[in-house]
Amino acid sequence: MFIRKIKTKSGTYLAEVETKRIDGKVKQRIIRYIGKEINGKISRKVQMEDVSVINVKRYLDVEIVDKLAEELGIKHTLPKEIIVFVYAQLLDRPEINKLEEWLNNTEILSFLGMNYISTTRLYEALSKFDEVDFRNIEEAIREKLLAYEKKSKAIILDVTDTYFEGKSVPGRPRKGKEDKVKKLLQISLAVTKQYGFPLLHRTYDGNISNIKVFQDMLPSLWALKYDPVIMDRRFLTEENLSDILSLKMKAIAGVKRNKYFQKHFLEDIQKDNVYQLENRAKLKNTQVYLKTFRYKKGKLLVVYNPALEALKRKRYYETHEKEGVAKYLGYSLIYHNTSMADDEVVKMYFDKDVVERAFRQMKGILSLRPVRVWLQSHIRSHVRICYMAYAILTLLSYKLRKLDISAPDALEKLKTGYKVYLKDEKTNLEWSKTVTPNKLQDKIICSVKKH
Repeated sequence: MFIRKIKTKSGTYLAEVETKRIDGKVKQRIIRYIGKEINGKISRKVQMEDVSVINVKRYLDVEIVDKLAEELGIKHTLPKEIIVFVYAQLLDRPEINKLEEWLNNTEILSFLGMNYISTTRLYEALSKFDEVDFRNIEEAIREKLLAYEKKSKAIILDVTDTYFEGKSVPGRPRKGKEDKVKKLLQISLAVTKQYGFPLLHRTYDGNISNIKVFQDMLPSLWALKYDPVIMDRRFLTEENLSDILSLKMKAIAGVKRNKYFQKHFLEDIQKDNVYQLENRAKLKNTQVYLKTFRYKKGKLLVVYNPALEALKRKRYYETHEKEGVAKYLGYSLIYHNTSMADDEVVKMYFDKDVVERAFRQMKGILSLRPVRVWLQSHIRSHVRICYMAYAILTLLSYKLRKLDISAPDALEKLKTGYKVYLKDEKTNLEWSKTVTPNKLQDKIICSVKKH
């Protein structure tokens, strides 16, 4: 049997035929017509009552995540099992022991050229990934992302903590930022000021101070050659500032309002001299007033916020009575050694919520916390997976910047973009059909693919 093209005035039809010898002559017998050729492609003829649905799988959100992972070089440089984890973190974040079943309802394995994956293989991959030199992977991702970062060269550094379980993991329980007493893991993250692209991260035990974290990260920050590094007051000490200056780095950093700075800079300040129109700097939601001092090859900015002072005084007087402390409420200190105008420095410092959004996305949307794995190697690998997922998420945010939709919301909207697997019960013919995207889905897809 073979397929024969039969050309007529109405088009080219395809038929299944067989050859038989009758009375010494070779003749062809048409068994059945199977469809029509349209633009060089076969359009098969089936009866709707004979068609059944074999499977329905999520497709559009997987396709977009896969496209971005390929663009960042993640897809072809990592073990496929780890890429499965990254995709899952972005799309649904199922528990690892339920991941195998969840994958059957998505096109992830198909995009990765895999037929099957077991829970055992997933756990093994998680253990082995901890042994990989991730800094090379991090650098490769960074180079891809920075191709889009053309204006700002400022980066923001911050540290967050996350709880985890695991009797096999060393470390004592400690109170974290949310006042829970559990074992903690600290994650330090540097992101670009403009788009929040991740540049590097490090993990530390929960009892390491932010001062020590900065000292450990300083060589890596210096190697990035970014100007300036923006950080809050938890990182800055006289020793760390000396290191910054010796490396000729530019920094914008919060300064702790300790007794030294109160005595030498705040004590003699006349509020009326600061609280003037000429000293005003406008922020997003408030106005502050500045007084500048020369300090350590740079400037120390005394920032006075009258609205914040009123709020803090009200709360302070409910439990305290010392006016010596109250007079400093509403003041904060910022150091910088840049060539920027002071008001621009203040705006840049207080507008550093991009890294806070990064942590919120890693902890919330990407389920960094709570860490649901127990072994120390699994915990570190999980953080790396969340880091890569966040890199994909920021690239998606960049590509959607002209649409009024966030990256997480876009992935949510794409969830209904299914691929349906069909079968003709009479002929056993099987094929698939992607559900036509709606208008919003189409805009999201075009925004990602056109770049």
